[in-house]
Amino acid sequence: YLYKISHGDVEEPDLIGTAAALGELSDRSRRFVVVSLFVVSGAVILLCARPFADNLVAAGTELGIDRFLLVQWLAPLASEAPEFIIATIFASRGKGTDAIATLISSKVNQWTLLIGSLPLAHLLGGGGFSLELDSRQVEEVLLTASQTLMGVALILALRFSRASAWALLGLFIVQFPLTSTQGRLVLCGVYGVIAVGGLIVNRRQLVATLQAPFLGTAIRHSGHPHHESESPNPA
Repeated sequence: YLYKISHGDVEEPDLIGTAAALGELSDRSRRFVVVSLFVVSGAVILLCARPFADNLVAAGTELGIDRFLLVQWLAPLASEAPEFIIATIFASRGKGTDAIATLISSKVNQWTLLIGSLPLAHLLGGGGFSLELDSRQVEEVLLTASQTLMGVALILALRFSRASAWALLGLFIVQFPLTSTQGRLVLCGVYGVIAVGGLIVNRRQLVATLQAPFLGTAIRHSGHPHHESESPNPA
């Protein structure tokens, strides 16, 4: 991915606010500031993650709320709120492609770097080489994987319709009252059926999608803001 992006076509980004201020800096200064922001953010997460998790579970215990529910839903909502807000801002400004790209990049990160680092974190924490999952956790992983498969099938044509959005949202809400193993497996089946339907409808885009990472042309940003005054006048 990094190789492809580094050799792709350059596109001037349309930046505003803080991003525009960073873009106005020289290359060396901008890189230093961006790396510093990453380091500071990582340090804050490292210092706050454990207290946040412990206090979240303790608060749930005092309020009589299931700790699994808190860890599974409340904590991710809090951690993913920034990207959700960014995607919402993009969508409200008519930049649907950027909004979807933000969410897709987050999903790719979750199913590669994040889930792949769990066994390593478990080992470093003294838990051994194997990361054992109970039956409920296996069901949740299967459910999330089914959701991902459905989402991929629905956007193969690079278009995300309102019907697809409502289908994802509706099934997401339906899963809350389903607490039995049978109910979750049925819902996984529903996701799977819709995914197969999406793959059939978008079958013409399947091969092109699989070839895109290797044959397509990537677009990369130069890091400098685009100014309206620099744009060529229309003919």
